[in-house]
Amino acid sequence: MTHKTYTVLPDIHAGMLTPDNLENLAALARSYRIPRMKITSAQRIAVLGLAPDDLQALQAELGITSSPPHTRNRVHYVQACPGSTWCKHGVGDALTVGRRLEQLELAGPLPAKVKVGVSGCRMCCCESWVRDVGLAAEKKGWRLSFGGNGAGRPRIGDLVAQGLSDDEAVTLVKKTLNYYIQEARCKTRSARFMERVGIDTLKKALLG
Repeated sequence: MTHKTYTVLPDIHAGMLTPDNLENLAALARSYRIPRMKITSAQRIAVLGLAPDDLQALQAELGITSSPPHTRNRVHYVQACPGSTWCKHGVGDALTVGRRLEQLELAGPLPAKVKVGVSGCRMCCCESWVRDVGLAAEKKGWRLSFGGNGAGRPRIGDLVAQGLSDDEAVTLVKKTLNYYIQEARCKTRSARFMERVGIDTLKKALLG
């Protein structure tokens, strides 16, 4: 049996697609004889069932690099719900804030991958409490948590601040991640970092 592999398409922001995007995906699937595409838990598109040679050709055509996301000065991915733009329950613009976080330029490469969940209301559809960085909108503003993890050693993130405006939330996320860059050991996820450092130390460094 021929070995099959897959790749994740870039530039799918918080799962938002236009009709043109969908048409391009269909054309791509036909061109490369792709048997299946999958919406991932990170709200991106995975192209499945590619032969190795087709995988390399597709990655070259799309300009996909193989370098780990955490070697760049950006977060791994941002998951965002429809928020106040599209959902009747939304009290915060999760999509706009999510895109701003996606574009953050940090002080250096992150110690490990960082996953961000931005939820437009307290229902927390993007599982913000178990993301490295979690934002959830409340009537008085955004609530920021840090150090969550949903993997083999799950952890609820620590509450850093609440009642934040959009600008305050983005600024504090950047400040938090830069502190993580400065203080964490290489390859240490935020959950393990927070178990070592503790929320009081983090808040003292960030909030004074």
